[in-house]
Amino acid sequence: MVNKLQGNYANLNALLAQSVNNSNQTSMPTGLQSRAHLAPSSATITDEMLSQFSDQQVDEILNQQLSSLLTISSTPSGPNYKLSSEEVALRTVISSQQEGLLKNERSDQLIERLNSSVKNIQGAYANTSDILSNLGQLGFNQKTFLASSQQRVERSLNPFMESFNRERFEDDDNYGFELSVKTKEGDVIKITFHSAQGYDEETGETTDEFSISYEVDGDLSETEHQALTQVLSGVGEMADEFFKAKQSAYSRYVPANQADLDLSFLSNFDNKELSGFDLYFSTSEGNTGDADGALLGIDNELNLSYTLDEDSEQQILEFESVNGQNNIDFSLDMSTIGAQDKSQMQQYIKALDKSLEDSQLNSSEKSTRSAFGHKSDEVMKQGLAVFKSAFSSMSSAAERYSEIESVATKQFSNGRELVANLVDNMITKDPRYQGLGSSNKNSLGDGISKLADFDAKFSFAMDQGDYIATSTTKLSQNTEHQKSAGLTGVTQDKTASTRFNYEEGNRSDIPPDYYDKQENYTIGTAVKNNELVALDQAHEVDVDKKVYQFNPEISQYELKKELKETSTSESNIRLINDIWLEKNEDSHRMDERKRLSGVGASNEFRTTSSYSHTQLVTLIGDLDKLEQNKEVKREYLAVLSQVDDFMDKSK
Repeated sequence: MVNKLQGNYANLNALLAQSVNNSNQTSMPTGLQSRAHLAPSSATITDEMLSQFSDQQVDEILNQQLSSLLTISSTPSGPNYKLSSEEVALRTVISSQQEGLLKNERSDQLIERLNSSVKNIQGAYANTSDILSNLGQLGFNQKTFLASSQQRVERSLNPFMESFNRERFEDDDNYGFELSVKTKEGDVIKITFHSAQGYDEETGETTDEFSISYEVDGDLSETEHQALTQVLSGVGEMADEFFKAKQSAYSRYVPANQADLDLSFLSNFDNKELSGFDLYFSTSEGNTGDADGALLGIDNELNLSYTLDEDSEQQILEFESVNGQNNIDFSLDMSTIGAQDKSQMQQYIKALDKSLEDSQLNSSEKSTRSAFGHKSDEVMKQGLAVFKSAFSSMSSAAERYSEIESVATKQFSNGRELVANLVDNMITKDPRYQGLGSSNKNSLGDGISKLADFDAKFSFAMDQGDYIATSTTKLSQNTEHQKSAGLTGVTQDKTASTRFNYEEGNRSDIPPDYYDKQENYTIGTAVKNNELVALDQAHEVDVDKKVYQFNPEISQYELKKELKETSTSESNIRLINDIWLEKNEDSHRMDERKRLSGVGASNEFRTTSSYSHTQLVTLIGDLDKLEQNKEVKREYLAVLSQVDDFMDKSK
């Protein structure tokens, strides 16, 4: 039903309007904005300034700067006709468009020309100002002349550019916004917003439509309204970023750094009042031409769903963004029990960055080029930044929930946090520790993470129509607690995987290349009387890669290179009665096949294989007492056997 709390309606409406109304504004591109610094304050005016270059002299310099931008000669006939600077500025735009039309350029290329013309015009005014300044002739009158001239160009060019866009992109430009928030009591708040702009061919005018609705299924308390306001504020900032590309009617593409979505507001999500929300943004940017000249609509969509399930102690986030060819899809399931762990957070962030780098570089034979291309790589980085924001925010929320919930705090403090600190002290401060070896490269981080457990998947796909290039990264952490016969322990698994591949399509000229990397780190512990008596670690990395090349003789791809590589490191430590027993084992296997000739029979390969294995056992302590005192030895072996059994059952 429509919300009955009329007193709060205006506030919610204002919050939403503040967030999304910016997307309904049209503004000139940065290149045409007035240079405010051209006009000094009256306090700076001197007689010397008033006696400098005349308007005509300034106009001559400006005219020269603008005339250099003309791409096609378009001077009117007549020997005594001289173009003013404003006329020259407009003709630079027209001549550039004429040049593009003569070259049969597509609509998107003509739009790029428009934006370039705008920047060039600003550059001409800036150059004129610099020239006058270097000559010592940039006074108040000269600055005022330039500012007035540029404003006249703005007023003249604005309707031309809008008309150009509306006639070329006749289909409506639409904005969509839908937000649904659910309270813990089961009430549902729905907010929708829609704005559309179009071009009426009969009247030659731009048309605008706007609608907004706010409905509540149930009655909201004051605290629920406060919680809703917090969500709406964060969603509003996201809306500002998402619709930012539409603030200029002349920019058809989002600059690489202009869609920075921030999910930090999730860290303060009110779990006492709300249980989750669903969010949908969309824009439709009319038509552009494809490579064959056909008209295609550019539709951008974003779907986000966040749910807090207290029964299962889980936060669940689903995110999908579709922007032209590019699709970003990620999910993040995270526990509500966790603590602050900055070092581990940075380790996971590094692992994500490394996964992205592996996906980019291994999508091609050339290490400096990515199969996605520069523009799509930038979009992928943006998507990963959103994922990192969600990951950090949900981890902070879990820490806050753990502090609020007394049961979670007790369970966490008496379990993982204690063991994590004991492990950290051993691997960083104990001089006897050898661990997984100095050559080990564990991108997941040694030791026990205090962060909330999670299961995450990040996927980026570039759809080229006949084939899809896909990069998928998975990251997870799972922790379990054990207790038996006076021993307590924590076992934790950390995993990371990266896969790049081309999904099957109808094109035969796309290689079935793929790159697959799997990494796993497992740590197990045993604690007795608040002392660490056992620490087992295992780290494994598997790489599987295939690269193909096209054989024109048979019109299909053949295997060019195949690589399989596995690296493993294990460490087992027992610290009983001051006796340090450590076993370390490392192995590495690599099998590689490379085609010898450019094309040819499948058996023309060179195979390279290598295998290495090392094992080290270290025993440190007063060993004489074990030999001389049978009771001490018997007790040591009994405890060692008990600890070994505990560790085996924990695996």
